[in-house]
Amino acid sequence: MTRGPISRSLYLLAALVCVQAAAANPLLAPTVDYTADVEITRDSDHSFNAPARYVYGGRRMRVEHVGIVTLVDLDRRETTSMIPRVRTYWRPLPFAAPASDGRRWVGVEAQEAALLGEETLLGRKVTKFHVRGTIFETRTAFEGDVWTTAENIVVRVEGTGREKGFSAPIKVTTVQLVVAPVDPRLLSVPETYARALRSDPGPRQDAD
Repeated sequence: MTRGPISRSLYLLAALVCVQAAAANPLLAPTVDYTADVEITRDSDHSFNAPARYVYGGRRMRVEHVGIVTLVDLDRRETTSMIPRVRTYWRPLPFAAPASDGRRWVGVEAQEAALLGEETLLGRKVTKFHVRGTIFETRTAFEGDVWTTAENIVVRVEGTGREKGFSAPIKVTTVQLVVAPVDPRLLSVPETYARALRSDPGPRQDAD
């Protein structure tokens, strides 16, 4: 008489475990705010273990890389470049292609993903996937492995990027991850910054 309820309980427990194991999804944007310090290895631009910081605040982001800060506003569909060293920023630029979320700036914008297994990185349970898609703001074609937390934060990337007929290895390794609300001031241009003249070419953009 008791086998039915016990079987149902075991079934529900097994289903819960499966749901938890499959919670990570590289096809979706992160579900929490966080700050990640990473190292990027990308032979195509001769950057080896270049440090970067991602500040993710949902619909807005901050990407710090090689002295340049890029602010991303998904609602306005634009990015703003800044150089903190000289407290200068350039006019906002529209996205080169539509973006419904921030994955291309903070991970891999995957179109396909295959589950490979579970591991532990930075003291967190992560899920490993083999993905195909694009990476970085340049939307470089990418195929390789990503390790994703249950909140869809990509904490590691290893694969190959292909652009203009050439291919090169790409590796992104998170060395520190803090999951917590971010300071909104980090996601906007400080009032003390001066806007560059339209005749001044800005980082990764040409004057018009």
